[in-house]
Amino acid sequence: MLVNFTVENYRSFKEERTFSMEACSIKEHKESVISKGKYNLLPLAVLYGANSSGKSNLIQAIATMLRIIMGSVRLNEGEALSYDPFALDENSDSLPTSFEMQFIIDKALYRYGFEYNKTEIISEWLYEKRFGEREYELFVRSQDGIEVSSTRFPEGKEKESLTNSNRLFLSLVAQLKGEKSNLILAWFRRCNVLSGIDTDVYGGFTNKMFLEHLDGADEAQEFFKTLQLGFSHFSVERSDIPKEVLDKAPESIKAKLEQAQAEGKVIESITTHKIYDESGLVIGERDFNKGRMESEGTKKVIEISGPIFTVLREGETLIIDELDAKLHPLLTRNIVLLFMDPEKNKNGAQLIFATHDTNLLDLEIIRRDQIWFAEKDKVESTDIYSLVEFKDEDGKKVRNDRDIKRDYIRGRYGAIPFIGK
Repeated sequence: MLVNFTVENYRSFKEERTFSMEACSIKEHKESVISKGKYNLLPLAVLYGANSSGKSNLIQAIATMLRIIMGSVRLNEGEALSYDPFALDENSDSLPTSFEMQFIIDKALYRYGFEYNKTEIISEWLYEKRFGEREYELFVRSQDGIEVSSTRFPEGKEKESLTNSNRLFLSLVAQLKGEKSNLILAWFRRCNVLSGIDTDVYGGFTNKMFLEHLDGADEAQEFFKTLQLGFSHFSVERSDIPKEVLDKAPESIKAKLEQAQAEGKVIESITTHKIYDESGLVIGERDFNKGRMESEGTKKVIEISGPIFTVLREGETLIIDELDAKLHPLLTRNIVLLFMDPEKNKNGAQLIFATHDTNLLDLEIIRRDQIWFAEKDKVESTDIYSLVEFKDEDGKKVRNDRDIKRDYIRGRYGAIPFIGK
């Protein structure tokens, strides 16, 4: 599970800022808090802020860290890194970007991070804290070299000199069959970052879940029924390409379409609707092609159901930018409730998302420490803070009986656009 993420000198983040999934000692919704040893973690966090406040940049920072970790083994010597420093002062482009994550695997807390610029990894570190023990260093990399713990991280010994300047030591050791390093990389692969706008790219993943009747498909069907999206059943089947489509296709594409059809790779997503007589009685059913016949919101719910129910089943972390795009507020609310319900979220799954949907600012469904705000300071650098940390002009914290939706719209907590006067 994700414990926290720290970023510095990346896009709109100039100073070091930390986003945390650790639960505070507050009373509301204690049943939703997930305990891992002495750590109490949140199943969900919601990020608010004006346009251009840095919400998406926080999510993009996590995605960039994951992309660098996963792509490191494929880099050749001299290839550039994804370096995108704060651009609104005269010094940041000469300073490194820094990412760090803390996360729990089994009964241990790991702390991994690195600093880099456009051409090289400047520093890198990995620490482990087994439950009930103190934190131990596994390895630390600096420009002077890499120091490896022979007792705590023996898989890294005698590999220190094999790492290119632009590649991560952790990725190298994992590539060379390191057991602990592969365990850690497997956790990073289970951290999923999605766009809430371009959801059609996840349709293939969802189709596979339904086509192969994988775990999660039945739960998704029940979820669709709860949402009352207008169809009675969703299904996926292999299909033939209509002859008129093949006839009109350019020759360069036609052969590929025919091959895909022959290999059974052409998939049709179908929503089944009831047919009624004049008195309103059900007299039959009719199948619709999801892509042609359903609304954009309905298509989105279907497309993201694969990632959502896979994450719930596997106990993974799901991060979505603009989750509420195209969705009615009640649909977004029901997705939130999936993760907040310990009966539906049995495996410690986490959902983090950015939104403008103020209907979720409701302490009846989420906790104060699950609400985060992004706001830019006087030099256009992003700051992030949770509602439970916020103090008013008198130094008082937000009570759990406040109307936080009204307070937010009125600007009490910042992180809103100021238009005109």
